Amino acid sequence: MQRRLRQFGLRQVRILAGLVVLIGMASWNTCAAAELIGVTAAVDKQTAYIGDLIDYTIIITYDSTVHLTPPAAGANLGGFDVKDYEFGEEKTLADGRRRQILQFKLRTFTTGEYIIPPLPIEYNLPDSTRKYISADPIKINVKSMLAEGAEADTLKPRPPKEQATLAGSGKTIWIIMGIAAIIMAGVTIYLFRRKKKQEEGPYVDPRPPWEIAYADLALLKEQNMPGKGEVKPYYFELSEIMRRYLGKKFDFNAVDLTTSEIGYVLDEILPAEELRREIIAFLDHADLVKFAKYVPPAEQPNADWDAAYTMVTQTKDIVVSRPAPPEPEVAVIPAPASPGEDGNDGGLRYAPPELREYLASKSKEDSA
Repeated sequence: MQRRLRQFGLRQVRILAGLVVLIGMASWNTCAAAELIGVTAAVDKQTAYIGDLIDYTIIITYDSTVHLTPPAAGANLGGFDVKDYEFGEEKTLADGRRRQILQFKLRTFTTGEYIIPPLPIEYNLPDSTRKYISADPIKINVKSMLAEGAEADTLKPRPPKEQATLAGSGKTIWIIMGIAAIIMAGVTIYLFRRKKKQEEGPYVDPRPPWEIAYADLALLKEQNMPGKGEVKPYYFELSEIMRRYLGKKFDFNAVDLTTSEIGYVLDEILPAEELRREIIAFLDHADLVKFAKYVPPAEQPNADWDAAYTMVTQTKDIVVSRPAPPEPEVAVIPAPASPGEDGNDGGLRYAPPELREYLASKSKEDSA
């Protein structure tokens, strides 16, 4: 009995020692990554009113051996609308590290407590290992312009003022006309800018297609949808990211085409046959999960994410030259036949006499 107790105690000690080693290794890796990169987030105000602009700033400080991938301009920032954004230039600090500042201007028109969610930022370590770091969430309280609580009960409408009378002088009339002219000019400028903005069309991301795809893939991985049981929505989004990338990269409407139709287009523009087969096989597999109720193995979603990332990397430097369209054919209209000696008028039976005489004389000169 004592021997069994000793064996049980030794087994417990070994298990505890193994856990301590694993926790220590994980802590060491986290500390090493933290020394290489750090991120902080801040806002200019944590209490705002409806319609106020909120300056949201992210500061990323990282080692020169780290390759940083900035987040997408359309990143998820909770219930706020992104009115403007600016990605500052990369700067080198005195200690050799680098710093990049991302600035967003946010606005909302509903009251309540909002949370700016953690913004995932992708970076590569010196050994090409991809990792992610997130900015801390920030709480924002948006208030109404009206009084709240006990102050709202004490509000009473002010008594109406006495009706103003306009003097009959010409100076007052000119003041009123000047104010009206200023208002009309402001309305005209507003309508002109609004029309110009509508003519410019929706916002088009100026980044290359592969940078947009990398950012979308990083955000998708950060959401961990397969771990939450959302396998089908995960494949819907993964397939859409690849379709949007192929459409922008090779200039065709891949989002609205079927997988077979995309295969026909890639057969004409993509020279690498093996790569074409990999892309179509990837899209076919995603269609099975999306539409055929196929449930992939637990490790397959991460493998498919890696495959999508690899296919973007393999195709981003491919340059496709499309053949020039054929020139349109020009129809040649034959000249009308001249009347012959056999009495045939060459189809000019109903032509004016002057034209018939001219053609007859011209035919005699050519024969002479």
